This record gives sequence, structure tokens and C-alpha cells, in this order.
Amino acid sequence: MGYRTSARLPLIDAMPSDNGLYKAIFKRAAESINCTLKVKRAPKKRIIKLLKEGHVDFYPGFGFSKERSNDVYFFENGLTSHSVILTHKDIPSIASLNDLNNKVLLKPYGGRKLEVEQQDILVRYGQDLSISDAVKVLEKKQADFFIYNKASITYYLVNNPKAQVKIHECCFDAKPMYLGFSKKSKHFNAITNENYQADKALSFDNLPYKIDEHSKASAFAKAINALSESGEIEILEKRFYSAALDSEHMASSDISVTKH
Repeated sequence: MGYRTSARLPLIDAMPSDNGLYKAIFKRAAESINCTLKVKRAPKKRIIKLLKEGHVDFYPGFGFSKERSNDVYFFENGLTSHSVILTHKDIPSIASLNDLNNKVLLKPYGGRKLEVEQQDILVRYGQDLSISDAVKVLEKKQADFFIYNKASITYYLVNNPKAQVKIHECCFDAKPMYLGFSKKSKHFNAITNENYQADKALSFDNLPYKIDEHSKASAFAKAINALSESGEIEILEKRFYSAALDSEHMASSDISVTKH
């Protein structure tokens, strides 16, 4: 498993610790198919390069895109993502993405392109942003908004009640989280997808190939699904989201800005 260096509590600690919900889930899934989970940490751009090259087998939480599907196969990781908008305190209530025009989006280098980036906004990038990084940048008004998983943000804010930010839940629905598995991994093999519809857009469930059920990657996906269906992932979620917050990195000073 590859992941960036910063924390996404309680999913994963900041380096040098790899503990968290991700490790708990995928270690159990790996062991159930007689594999050993090893974790590689590096800046996200480096990890994604290693993923594309097959030197890292999978990235645990990876949003689907047509571009990424050239190098990565996606399957559900057993968790749910519900994105929300986090802003500094002076931003009025947001009712739609159109309310974000002429504002500054904060996002990490290597993050997939968001729908809101098609609008008239600025994008400010930070290296390996954690939630605490984002909160500090927003509090200083060096950016206006940050889009991230609701559960992770709520977890952070419960443990940091003095943070001068607010959540807007207007614009996104909850959906399954995906794991990105390298198509160049020795554990992956693809076969022709006879149900592929060439006249329709490429999507998570409409690709010209599918995973070979005899591959370790397929066994891993099935093991994760089994943990989900048995309720074990839900039990682990409750344990980790109720755990005490350790600490997160100080905000990164490596910030650049480009016009979209």
C-alpha cells in the first residue's frame, strides 16, 4: 500500500507511523489471502508515480477518473465518502457550487480535477495537505475553501473545537470510496470485459477490461468485500473514529497559485 506522508486521521497517521483504519482493514484483508501488507510512504506525486509503475500495488482511497484508469484499476475499499466544503468563518452559506465563483480553492498536489474547477476560481496547491494544514491556511484566509471527506473533517473539528472554519453540506452525496490498484502490479491481471459498451463514456463500471478473478488483486477485492459484508469494517470504523486524536502536521508553507 502506498500513501502520502501526511496524516488523514483516523484513516492513517503521519509518518513515521502507518497506523489507522486503512492499515487495520487492508492488513486483515491481505492476511486472509495469505499476503503481507507493507506500507510505502512518500509525497503523493512520488507515490502516484510508483503506483503507475507497479512498484506500489495500491493506493487505499483514490477517486476514479478516465485519466487514472489508464494505469489503475478501481474497486470499492469498503468505506463511504461524503465530500463537504470547508471554508473560513467569513464565507456566507453556500447553496450550490456556483456560490464558489471568484473564490480560492485549496487542494493538494496530485489531487484529481474537481467539477468546481471548471468554474471561475483560483486554485492554490499545497504539498501533502492534511486537514490541519487546510484549516490553518483557511484561518489565515490564504484560501477560501477546501473539499474533503465529511467524516474526517468532523473527526478533526470535534477534537479541535476552536478551529475558525465552518462546514457547508450543500453539494455532494455520499458514495462508495474506491481503492486504486496498479495495472502493472505483479498481482494484477486484466481480461476483456464482454459487457463493455463502447458507445458510452468510460466509468468505474464501464471499461473495456475487467479484473481476472484468478489474480491476487481480485482475491484482495473479494476479501475487502467480505470484511464489509460481515460488518467488521463498520466495527473498525466505530473504533477508530471514536479514538483520541494524536496530532497533525503544521500547515505547509509550500503554496503556489494558478488561475483556472
